[in-house]
Amino acid sequence: MIYLKSIVAGLAAVFSFAVLFLLGVVIYLVVSAPKERGEGAIGWDPIALIRPGPMLIILAVFVAGFLWEFRHASK
Repeated sequence: MIYLKSIVAGLAAVFSFAVLFLLGVVIYLVVSAPKERGEGAIGWDPIALIRPGPMLIILAVFVAGFLWEFRHASK
C-alpha cells in the first residue's frame, strides 16, 4: 500500500508541475507579448516533449514526489 500511495503522489507531483509550468508559460507570454499585433507567430513543437530533456525533468519530478510520500508513509 505504501508503494501505491507513493506512485499516486509521484503522479500528482507531475500533474501539479505540468499545470504550474503551463500557467507560468502563459503568464510569461501574456506579459512579454509585443504590444503591436501582426509581428509573427509563435511556433510550438509537440515532438520536443519526447526528447530526453523534458522527459528527464518529468522523471525527476515523479521520483521526488514518490520519495517524498514513501519517506513519510514508511514512518
